Amino acid sequence: MTRLELFFSSPMDYENLTVEIQLDRERIAEINQEKGLENLEIELFGTDAALNFSAKLPFDDFLVALGEAREMLRNGK
Repeated sequence: MTRLELFFSSPMDYENLTVEIQLDRERIAEINQEKGLENLEIELFGTDAALNFSAKLPFDDFLVALGEAREMLRNGK
């Protein structure tokens, strides 16, 4: 079972929808489409030692989540 979850979000900073990636309910990345679907950007968020949280996970799991996020944005669902 994956510890990653994907959510559509609509932060005030962006005109278009974004996809947020969470690991154990902590936001670790956000992908936006402000520069178009062919130029997606990812913003990564760091570790919070105060909460004993580290964004360390299997690379392949993260790649799968990134692919799913791209498809979510391309398909709008």
